[in-house]
Amino acid sequence: MTSLFMGLKIGPVPCPGLRRTLTLLLSAISLAQPIIAAAATADDYARADRIRSFDNRRIGGAIFPHWLPDGRSFYYRSFADDEQPGTIFLVDPAKVSKRALFTLAGLATALSKASRTNVDHDQLPAWRLTDASTVVARVGAEEYRCVVATMVCRATPSPVGESVPQWAVRSPDGKWDAFVWNYNLYVRPSDAAQGDGTSYRAALSDSDGNYAFPMSGDSEDIASFRPTGQRGNCDWRAPAGPVVTAEPDYMPPPAGAIALTQDGSRLYSYGPRWKLGAEHATLDADRYRPTRASMTWSPDSSKLLVRREDLRGVGVYPLYSSTSDQPVDHSYFYAAPGADHIPQYDLFVVDVAARSAVKMDVPPTGTVLAPGGAQWTQDSQRLHILSSNRGPTKIMFSAVEAATGQAKPLIVETSKTYVEMGNGGRQTIVAVSPTGKDIIWFSERDGWGHLYLYGADGKLRNQIDKGANSVAELIRVDFARKLIYFTAMGRAAGNPYDRHLYRVGFDGRGLTALTPEDGDHGIAFAPDGSYFLDRHQSITTPPVTTARAPDGRALIELSRGHDTALRAIGWRPAETFSVKARDGKTDLYGVMYKPSDFDPAKHYPIVVNIYPGPFMGSVGANWTFQGGDNIGPREQSKPRVTHGEGMSQSLAELGFIVIKLNSLGTAQRSKTMQDYFYGNAIDNGLPDQIAAIRQLAKRYAWIDADRAGITGHSGGGFAAAAGLLTHPEAFKVGVAQAGNHDFRTYGWYWGEQYMGPLKTQADRVRYAQQANASYAANLKGKLMLVHGDMDCNNPPAQTLRLVDALTNAGKDFDLLMVPEAGHQLPSYVMRRSWDYFVTNLAGQPAPTNYPVTEPGY
Repeated sequence: MTSLFMGLKIGPVPCPGLRRTLTLLLSAISLAQPIIAAAATADDYARADRIRSFDNRRIGGAIFPHWLPDGRSFYYRSFADDEQPGTIFLVDPAKVSKRALFTLAGLATALSKASRTNVDHDQLPAWRLTDASTVVARVGAEEYRCVVATMVCRATPSPVGESVPQWAVRSPDGKWDAFVWNYNLYVRPSDAAQGDGTSYRAALSDSDGNYAFPMSGDSEDIASFRPTGQRGNCDWRAPAGPVVTAEPDYMPPPAGAIALTQDGSRLYSYGPRWKLGAEHATLDADRYRPTRASMTWSPDSSKLLVRREDLRGVGVYPLYSSTSDQPVDHSYFYAAPGADHIPQYDLFVVDVAARSAVKMDVPPTGTVLAPGGAQWTQDSQRLHILSSNRGPTKIMFSAVEAATGQAKPLIVETSKTYVEMGNGGRQTIVAVSPTGKDIIWFSERDGWGHLYLYGADGKLRNQIDKGANSVAELIRVDFARKLIYFTAMGRAAGNPYDRHLYRVGFDGRGLTALTPEDGDHGIAFAPDGSYFLDRHQSITTPPVTTARAPDGRALIELSRGHDTALRAIGWRPAETFSVKARDGKTDLYGVMYKPSDFDPAKHYPIVVNIYPGPFMGSVGANWTFQGGDNIGPREQSKPRVTHGEGMSQSLAELGFIVIKLNSLGTAQRSKTMQDYFYGNAIDNGLPDQIAAIRQLAKRYAWIDADRAGITGHSGGGFAAAAGLLTHPEAFKVGVAQAGNHDFRTYGWYWGEQYMGPLKTQADRVRYAQQANASYAANLKGKLMLVHGDMDCNNPPAQTLRLVDALTNAGKDFDLLMVPEAGHQLPSYVMRRSWDYFVTNLAGQPAPTNYPVTEPGY
C-alpha cells in the first residue's frame, strides 16, 4: 500500500500546539492503515513444505477393502498413526468382527527367509490373501504361499483353477484363458502348463463385472485409454532412452494357444495393445508378450466380446527428450479437434468353436471420455451395447444379436451441447438386468441428473427420482427385489456437493435416506450385498469408515480419522464459504485457506486456486477432508504435489488467503450450470471468481482485493493465464502450470465435448477466440508460465504458442520449462510458485534457493 506521505518532507515545527496536532494526525493515520502481513521466512517455507507433503493416509479413517471370495469379508492395510500402521486387518461386519492378521514387516521377513533374498516391506512384491489363512506372493520367478498363523512361506505353485495368469481372462466355466498375442485374440486351456515366471491374480476378479458397464476384463495393465503412445502415463517422466529400433525377437505364444483371429494389425489390434505409439520398435517389442485384453466372455463360455482398437490414420505429435547425449524421440498418437481420424474402437464377437469374428453393427466409439460398454444377456445370444458419437452429442443403447451383429437401438439420448452418462462424466450410470427386462438409465434431460426405468423394448416406464438435485453414483441394483441404491448431491440440506446414500424402488416409491448425517458419504457395497462401507467426512472433519446394514443401521466402526499429526506440524482446517455468482442470484460454494498464524488485524493478499470445470470444479471431485491439501489418498499412490493438490494450504502459510470456488460452468449440480460456458471456454468462470473476491473482501476486512493473484494446473493453468489476459484489472499476479491454452492443439475428446465441433470457418474463428494467445496484448501483471517438456496430456505446444504470442506482443513474462517432467511437475515448481507470489504479490523477498522436499510414500 502506498503511503499518504510519500515524498512529503516535514521540517522542524516551532509551535508546540501545531507539533502536538501534527503528531496526533500522524498517529491517527498510522492506526487507520491495516497491518501488512510480514515477509515469508525460511521457517514459513519449512512449515508449508511439511504440510503440503504430509501423507493424508496417516490420519486414518479411510480404508481400502480387498474382498475375499465369500463376497462378505475383506482385508485392508492400516496406514493410520493410531491403528498399528502397516498391519493387515481382517473384517467380517456380519459377525461384528475385526482382527489383526499380520504386519507387512512380518510378511517381508518371512518372504526374505523363504526366498533367501532381501524383501523390503516398503516395496513388497504383489501379494494377496486367498482366504483368512493363506497369503500368496511372488518373489522373482517363484510363487510363495505363506501360512498367516505362523508366517512361514514356501515356494508352491498355485492350484489349477484358483488363480488366473495376469495376462489372461478366464471363462465362466473355468476351462479357457483368453488373451491377445501379436495383435490377435487367442485362447488356451486353463489347465495347460504355465511357463516360468508366470504371475497370477485371483480367479474371482473375472466374474465381478460380467453384468456391468464398462466391459469386464478392463484391468490395470491396459487401464483406461491415455492418448500417450509409448508413454505409459503422461503424468510422470518419460522412459529413459535410447529407443530400441531393432525388430523384436520372436517368442511363441503360451503352450496350448489357439488363434481365434488372424487379421489383427499394429494399428487395428484386438485387445487392444495399449502401448500403441510412434516409437514403433519399442511398441513392437511388446507384440509377442501375451496380454490381458479388454474383453468379456459370454455366460455360456462359448463366445468372447472383444474391443478392437483403431488408430489407423491418427496423427502423430512430436515429443522428444533433450537431456540425454542424443535427443530421444517420444512421439505419440494424438488427435486434436476436427481431426479426420481419432482413436476409437469397434466391437467384435468371436466364436470360440467356429474361430470366427463378427463385427457388431454399432458406430465406432471414441476411446477417451466417451461413454461406452457392453453386457451379455443371460442366454448368451444377445448383447446390450452403449456407444457414442464424437462430442458426444448422441449416446445410443442397442440390443445386438451376437451371431449376426445386427443392432436394434433401444434408447437414444441427445443434447445440443454434450451428453453425459453421469453428472460430470465420472461414471457411466446404466445398469441392465441379466434378462434384459429392466434397464436403469441416467439422463439430464430435465436439467438435473436423474434415473429412469426402461423396459426391454426400449420404452420408458417411469422416472425414478426427481427434483433439483443430481445422482452422483449408482451404487447397487438389486434386480430381484427391484431396489436401487444410489448417492445423490443436493437432495439433503447443507452443502449441495455432499453425497448421501439413498434407496428407492424401481417405480420411484419408498425413497429412503440411509446416511442422514451432514457431510460427504463415499459408499462401497460388499459384493454379496449384505452391508456397505460408509466413508463419512467433510472439508474440516477427518473420515470415519463404518460398516452399515442395507437399511443404514451401523454394524461396526472400522476406522476413525484424527488430525493430531497434522495439527502438530502447524496445520489448521480449511473453511467453507458461500457467495453469489456474477448473476447475483446463484449460490456458489468454496473453500478458504488461511495461514496457521492468521491474524485478523493484518491485511492479506488473496489468491484464487482455480480449476474451471466443466467436469468438476476447483474444490475437486468430492468435498472431502482436505488434510494437507493433498486430496484423495489412495492405497497405492504417488503424491501429486503440483497438480492443484498441495498448493492451497502451503501457499496460505506464506501469508496469503487462498480460495477454491466452484463457479458457473462446473458440474455436479444442474445441467444448465455445467453448460454455462459451453463453446466459450475463455470465460473459465472468472467473473464468478472476481465476484467472490469482492464479496469476501467486503465481508472480511483482512482480505486485500487490490492484491489478487490466480494459479492453476492443466485446465486451471489455462484459466490462470486467462485471468491475467482477460481480466487484467482484477488479477495482478498469476502462475499457470501445464495449461491447455489453445483447444486447437489439445485432445479432440476435450475440445469437441466442451467447445463443440471444429469443421467450418465459423468454428475456427470461435476456437481462436477461446485461445489465450489471442489476448496476449492485454497482459499487464506478472505472469509465470510453467510446463514439462515431456507432457503428453497437454503438449508443450500449448504453452509455447502462448509464449510466441506474448513475445510478439513485446510483453514481459516468465517461463519455466521443466526437462523430463510430464503433466505432473516436481516439487521445485511448487517452490518457484511460492516465490513468485511472495515476491510479486506480497511484495516481499523470498528465501533464496529454499530446498523443498520431493515427497514420497
